[in-house]
Amino acid sequence: MLPESEILRIAKETKFVIRESKKLNAPLFLKMLLYDQLQYDNPSLQQHAFGLESTDHIVVSKEGLNKRFKETTVAFTEKILEAYLANSINHDTIATVLKDKFTAIRLLDSTEFKLPDSLVKVFPGYSSAGAASCAAIQFEYDILSKRICSLTLGNAKQSDKTFADDRMGNIKAGELIIRDLGYYSIDSYKKIEDKEAFYISRLKSQIKIYEKKNDRYVELDLTKLINRIRKSSKHNFDQRVYIGCKEKKEVRLMAWLLEDDAQKNRLAKKKNKKGAINNNDILWSMLNVFVTNITKEDMPLQQAYELYKIRWQIELMFKIWKSILKLDVVRKMKADRLKCYLYTKLLWILLCWDITAISEPIIWSKQQKLISLHKCYALLKISALEVKDVLFDVNEKLKEWMVNMINLFGKYGLRENKKSRKNIAEILQYK
Repeated sequence: MLPESEILRIAKETKFVIRESKKLNAPLFLKMLLYDQLQYDNPSLQQHAFGLESTDHIVVSKEGLNKRFKETTVAFTEKILEAYLANSINHDTIATVLKDKFTAIRLLDSTEFKLPDSLVKVFPGYSSAGAASCAAIQFEYDILSKRICSLTLGNAKQSDKTFADDRMGNIKAGELIIRDLGYYSIDSYKKIEDKEAFYISRLKSQIKIYEKKNDRYVELDLTKLINRIRKSSKHNFDQRVYIGCKEKKEVRLMAWLLEDDAQKNRLAKKKNKKGAINNNDILWSMLNVFVTNITKEDMPLQQAYELYKIRWQIELMFKIWKSILKLDVVRKMKADRLKCYLYTKLLWILLCWDITAISEPIIWSKQQKLISLHKCYALLKISALEVKDVLFDVNEKLKEWMVNMINLFGKYGLRENKKSRKNIAEILQYK
């Protein structure tokens, strides 16, 4: 956690001043926001007041607390989050073969959750989908170093593509970029290559595919692609092609046919989303199609596909945030108060992230086993309340608590492997 001096500096910078009670200072207010949300899914003002009086002997009314949730308070909690991100801990990490190929493997995705309609002006959503007000969180991290690249709060109407474009300047040479389809365009692939970085991406169904024959671009339609895969001895398509009607961007295209059940499931999802489906939807539901700028020599098709699938690690993180920290549990309240709650929940996420990232290589070196983030976050939620003050002060008690938590993770926080699929250690080739 940030030292108290840093919290006070940020409080002064954002003019976070408590007039009603001189005792209720910025660090204490931050503790209230952090820990009350671990005890209650959605703390009321009365529960806040009760906690302050019972544990810190400070008496403040509900009305007095409500007045404290204002623009300066929002700025205070947001800057605390930004300061924590800017001063992230350098963790020891598990050695992996892929560190010889890539300087980082960056995963980016977003999660959305519905809010009360009264917040529509601050957090606009999609009224046509029954979510007039909706919050969105963008999260990007390097799965090799466990470094968080970005964690931001916004609304659901903010485009994933716009967010990704804004972050293009942060991409460095040698990094592998893995994102959901909505973050990409053909121009995105060009920009990543200009940075001397790499990407693995699904291909959008509306993008045309071409082959070059005698200096002419000949379209490779889906029917031809499917027939060539069926005739292939390897039952896949893996070669250089060109994509885009105007751009004609050269890429390596990898494609193979799905099993019948997977085809039916994909088509059913498409039908539920669109209503009427066309022939292109039917053909596209039969295929897995990816593009990359990594050569066959550097990475075979199967490994590229397995690496793309680790994008689901970020989806698992979103599920943990919602199930353990109740990120999406929101009741009617004013916008400033909600923002303070969400920023401090994100701060808890960062705390849990650092603690588990520190623990993971220690447990791997001793037991050659992976930890379950879901189990570990649940353990941290229970245990953190026991050391409310210790986390705000680096001392021997904090070290003792960390050692104890690592031992608990090694006993009660291990991941149960599913035999039917490769785990992250196998995909990333842990040593």
